[in-house]
Amino acid sequence: MEFAIRAGEAKPEQLRRLVELAPSELRIVRDLGRPWDHDGDEELREALRPAESLAYVAWDLKQYASATEPIKRTNIYAAFVETYGDTAAERVREEVAYFEAQFERGLRSVGVADRERLERAFALTCAPLRDALPDPAADRHEERNAAEGVSSAVVLFGLLCALGWLVAYVAIVYRGFADQTYGVPLAAFFANLTWEFAYGFLLDPLGDYFHTASIAGFLVDVVIAWQVWKYGAAQFPNSTLGRYFRPLFGVCVAAALSVNYHAFIDLADPDGEYTGFGINLMMSILYLKMLEDRGSPAGQSMYIAVGKWLGTLCAWIATALTVTTSSQRTWPTSWSEFVRKSLGHRSYPLTPLINVMYAWTFLLDVAYCVLLHRSLKAAGMSPWRRL
Repeated sequence: MEFAIRAGEAKPEQLRRLVELAPSELRIVRDLGRPWDHDGDEELREALRPAESLAYVAWDLKQYASATEPIKRTNIYAAFVETYGDTAAERVREEVAYFEAQFERGLRSVGVADRERLERAFALTCAPLRDALPDPAADRHEERNAAEGVSSAVVLFGLLCALGWLVAYVAIVYRGFADQTYGVPLAAFFANLTWEFAYGFLLDPLGDYFHTASIAGFLVDVVIAWQVWKYGAAQFPNSTLGRYFRPLFGVCVAAALSVNYHAFIDLADPDGEYTGFGINLMMSILYLKMLEDRGSPAGQSMYIAVGKWLGTLCAWIATALTVTTSSQRTWPTSWSEFVRKSLGHRSYPLTPLINVMYAWTFLLDVAYCVLLHRSLKAAGMSPWRRL
C-alpha cells in the first residue's frame, strides 16, 4: 500500500486505509489517555477510533498547507491529489464526512463528561478540517525517484552498522571457542537469533540489503547457537537448568521465534525498529549482568563491546537519516537540524519510544565498555590485545 501511494498509483480503498492508519501519539489520544479499566471504556475507545483518523487528516492538511520542502507522497492530502488531481479536495471532504458520522455515532454512547472532553479535543485538534482545503500542488510533491529510494547517507551508515556488528560477531565467535563458552547473554541470544531469521527469511526476504544482511547475520548466529548448545549446560552446574539445558534450548528458540514474528506483525514494525532496538536494549542490560555473574571477562572482549556500541549507534543514525534526508537531499543541512528533527520526530520508523530505547542502550553500552575495560585490567589482560 505504501509503495502504491508513493508511486501515485493508489486505489480508493488504499487511500481509505491510509486515512485509518492514525498514529497513536496524536494530541487527541494524549488528551484522553486513561486506564481502560471501568465501565464505558469500550464505548470511549470506539469513539476515539474515527476521532484519531480525523486528527490524522487534519494534521496532514496542516502540513500540506505550510510545507516549505517537497511534500511527501504519503501525506494523506498528497496521496489524494496524486490519485484524484483537482477533485482531491472533494474526495477528502467525502472521507471526512464518513469518519465524522462514525464519530457522532460514537459520541452518543459515551458519558457526558467524556463526550465534552472529546468534543473539546476534537474542536482543537481537527480545526483544519473546517477551513478551506489547500490548493492541490502536485509540482511541490516529492519526486517519485526520491520517494522510492533512500539517501546515500542512509546506505553509508547502514554499512557502518553492519561493519560494527561484524566486528562484534567475529569477536564473539572467536572468544566463544577460545574460552569454551558463549559470548551473548542467553535471553538476548535467543531473541537476536530468531529476529535475524524472521527478518531475513520470513519478512520480505531479499527485499533490500538490510534483509539480505540479516541472512548473513543469521548464519553467524548459527555458529553462536552451536557454542551455546555445546558449552551452555556447563555454565549452570548442579542445577535443573544445566540438566535440561538442551531441551530448554529448543523451547526457547520456538518461544522467541513466535514472539518475534508476531511482534513484527502486531506492532506494524516492517523495518524491525521496535523489535530490533528493544532486543538491543535487553542485550545491553544483560551484558552488564553477565559480566557481574561470571565474575570475569570470560567470553567477552572490548571488540565485542565497542562493535555492539558502534553498530547500534550507526543503526540509530541510519534510521534518523531516513526521516531527515532523501535520495535527492543526501545530508541534513546542519547537524543541529538533524538532531532537532530526529529527536522531535513522532511517527514510524523513528518514534519517541525508539529514541528513548536507543538513548538507554547508548548509555548502558558505554557503561559496559568502561566496566569491561576495568575487569580486563584487573585480570591482568590487555584490553585491546584480546580479541
